[in-house]
Amino acid sequence: MKVNRNKVDQEKEDPHICNAENTGILCLTVQGYRLHHKICHYIFMVYFLVMAVIYPFYAPGGYTRIGEVKYVFFSNVSLITLAAAGTVVLLAALVSRDREWIVKHYRRMSVTDWFAYGYGLAVMVSYLCCDYKETALWGAEGWYMGVMSQLMFVLLYFCFSRYFCRPSIRREATGALSGKCLGLWLAAAAGVFLLGICNRYSFYPIIMEGQTETFISTLGNINWFCGYWSVTAPLGILLYWCSEKRRVRILTGIYSLAAMLSGITQGSNSAYLVFIVLFIALFILSLQGNQKLYRFLELCMIFMAACQTGKLLQCVPGLSYNYWGSQADAGAGITAGLLTGNAATGAFLILLGGYMLLHVLDKHGMFRIERYRGKCFVGMAAAVGLLFTVICLRLIDGRVIYFREVPGTVGQSGYRGLALDEDWGNGRGAAWTCGADAFRSMDLLHKTVGVGPDCFADYIYDVQELAQRMADSFGSARLTNAHNEWLTVLVNTGVLGLLCYVGIMLTAFVRYLRKAEEQPLLYVFAVTLLAYTAHNMVSFQQVLSTPYLFIVLGAGEGLRRLCRREDGEGSVA
Repeated sequence: MKVNRNKVDQEKEDPHICNAENTGILCLTVQGYRLHHKICHYIFMVYFLVMAVIYPFYAPGGYTRIGEVKYVFFSNVSLITLAAAGTVVLLAALVSRDREWIVKHYRRMSVTDWFAYGYGLAVMVSYLCCDYKETALWGAEGWYMGVMSQLMFVLLYFCFSRYFCRPSIRREATGALSGKCLGLWLAAAAGVFLLGICNRYSFYPIIMEGQTETFISTLGNINWFCGYWSVTAPLGILLYWCSEKRRVRILTGIYSLAAMLSGITQGSNSAYLVFIVLFIALFILSLQGNQKLYRFLELCMIFMAACQTGKLLQCVPGLSYNYWGSQADAGAGITAGLLTGNAATGAFLILLGGYMLLHVLDKHGMFRIERYRGKCFVGMAAAVGLLFTVICLRLIDGRVIYFREVPGTVGQSGYRGLALDEDWGNGRGAAWTCGADAFRSMDLLHKTVGVGPDCFADYIYDVQELAQRMADSFGSARLTNAHNEWLTVLVNTGVLGLLCYVGIMLTAFVRYLRKAEEQPLLYVFAVTLLAYTAHNMVSFQQVLSTPYLFIVLGAGEGLRRLCRREDGEGSVA
């Protein structure tokens, strides 16, 4: 029997095709391939539901050792899922008797896939070259971001990109089921946010052992909560912005209000980095048309409404806001300004007036944002540049950033170098400076491959000068990361690991945006990556945020792969 090999390859790349022309062994092979895809799809659907709905609320023992408890849950569930899916894939490969299966897999890899593949290799090479094998394998105690976690993240990306998203054709409801799963994720996240809001206003629906003002919801301290929030909050907010269905906008509008209120009240200032990046990105994307601009203005009003809601909640008998951070004065700080002042009310009224005016002009055909896209973009760039300049000047004026005399060597005079206040950001200045100095102190090999996954602390405290600085800045507390994800990745996995990690984020963001007009859900995934990255410029990888990031990456890549199908079907139900 003569077989068209190109046809076979196309059918195996799209496992939903098996027409009347396929007969005998070929049809059985394609049917087996379809079956393995379907089984893996449902395996990761179940995994997704467990991670999205059960995992955030899983906290036996309260806040006591919550980091370890969460990690054990995540690792056990992930390993079981990956083992089950791997067994199915292996059996499918054996049944298909396709000797070129691996080769075809590599041929179909995208640039983001290659960076993810490279990151996995960089992590393993870093482990092989490190001096702290035990820490590198499992990760530092309480954090567990070692080789095992990093490789699970990479495998989750590949599995979700291949098996989670499926087109809804031939009356299969898998596409709709995926949408319902995303809705369940947002519903669970909304529950986490509402618990956090209740805790911030001294109401505790769930009694947790070890309860203090720095712990909220079922996630732990405010940094861990904000890490989870930085991934899940943008999902619903972007869904509101890009959805055309009224029912979806109503539900995601309520979700956005809860997400914004929890971000404002939870206590970590890193949330405002997410808000800034989120609204800048949304404004730029909203220049596509009037409808998108209306959604942007509506989200701005929802933000102001969230501020006003947070202010009104303080007037409810029995409720009192209980966390002002490190500010001695309750009237100081961004959160205090939003929850105690009248600026949010005034801004809401201005936005409402502008929104109504635009509607009137649009109704009479007098306003189209497309005509002013260039001017708006230039104005936005100027505003961002001005904001950046003002922030830099304020940082210099407050001596967060300053210039110091650096002594020269023999035959060379000294110079004035830029320095960072080590007390800035609850010690982030010291952590960043120490991380940069740690990288400078490495030899060429370790600058390339790093000191080992999650071995930041082991290396820092092995270098006497750095250890002394850490003791001076943090006392007996042990610094396990630089509180800057990219700097931590640089120290742990070297230049090679950082380039691959940044490459994953950058290529995914650009590629998702390029196809977002064809599949609007890619806007959601792209901006979520941006929000997570902005947040982690002052934060760290952890088991309550990074697994979700790689799930989002994988789901986005899966949609992106469906959009490039040769049969021209670019949308997914």
